[in-house]
Order: sequence, then C-alpha cells, then structure tokens
Amino acid sequence: MNIKEGIEKRFSVRAFTDQVPSIELIKEILKTAGSAPSGGNIQPWKVYVLNENAKKSLSEKTLHNFDNGVQEEIEYEIYPKPLADEYKKRRYECGADMYNALSIKEDDLDSRFKQIRENYKFFGAPIGMIVTIDRSFGKNGWGHVGMFLENLWLSAIHHGLGICLQESWSIYPKTVKEFTKHPDNEIVWCGVAIGFEDSSHPINQYRTKREELSSFVKFID
Repeated sequence: MNIKEGIEKRFSVRAFTDQVPSIELIKEILKTAGSAPSGGNIQPWKVYVLNENAKKSLSEKTLHNFDNGVQEEIEYEIYPKPLADEYKKRRYECGADMYNALSIKEDDLDSRFKQIRENYKFFGAPIGMIVTIDRSFGKNGWGHVGMFLENLWLSAIHHGLGICLQESWSIYPKTVKEFTKHPDNEIVWCGVAIGFEDSSHPINQYRTKREELSSFVKFID
C-alpha cells in the first residue's frame, strides 16, 4: 500500500474484533508516528497506552460519571461556540449518516444514547491510548500533535489496524488523569481506539462526505 492509498483508505473505525495487537506492533506504529514534522523538533506529544485492564477500569469509571450526569471542567472547546453554519451542516450530516448506517432513527433517543456511550468503551477496541500536550503550547504546537496523530493513523493502516480518534475523552480530564497519572502541565487532547477492524459491522460501512476542491481551495494568478 502506498501513501496515497493509505490516506484514501483512512476512516474512523468504531467496531473492532477481539484480536489484540501485540505490544511490539503498537510500539512500531508509535515509533513511525514519532517521525511527524515538528517545528524546532519540539515534538510536544505524549502518549499513554492502556492495556485491557487499564482501559476497562477507565471506561467503567467514565461511564459511571457519564450515566450519572457528572461533569468535569473542560480544558478546551472541541468546537467553537457558536459553530458557523458551514461547519454545523457538515457535523450534522456526519452524525446523520452514522446513525443511518446503524438504522437508528432520529427519534430513537435511547439507541442514540447507547451509541454515544460506546465512545467511553473505546468502541470495543482492545487497546486505548490517551494523547496529551503540554498546556504551555499555543495553536502552533497543537498542529504538531495533529501531524503526529495523522502519522499514527497511517502507520496503523499500514499494519492492518484501524483507529478512531476520540476528542470525547477530553470531556473527563480529571477521570483520565486518575489512570494515566500524567503531570499537571499536560492537557488531555484526545483518546485513540486502536485494533483490528470488524469489517462486518454496519458502522464501519459508512464514510463521511468530503468537500469538493472548489469549496476550500482558491488558485490565485
């Protein structure tokens, strides 16, 4: 598989098989991801890999909080408020297409709630990761970590694994910190569900729509 094929194949995997990737494979994927470009070679990313026991314990605690309406102070806004109509439309379509793939109707709130809960189970992935960044970095440093995450995704695809990046974990930073024990100077950016894709699951059949080039590119003479 070449780079172009890997990029075009990339999508958010939200259902996984029970097969557990070896820690050696995970290390190799992370090592490749660490080759991401970073201005001044700062490399501001930190990764906490959760095995099955740690992942299960974190999921149980977080789901308890989620089910009981426990809220924590969010350290960054995932989406701007208000979200401009252009982006709001894309976000709505993304969610609608996913629920449609699962045959969940718009008024079936119970089924939608159950699907949201899957976020805090790492969608059943055998391995979870938490990615943080030093809170001293501004927008530029966050961009460096974004490039690391893209490398992580493509490296995983190369080895036959699937990934879903999960900003939902940033909603419970204190709970996450109980398990990762990361220092106070780090912000929880996202979680990563990683494992072998369950290709038979309907949620892995849908793909998000992508904009035409003309909607985001302007050629200037």
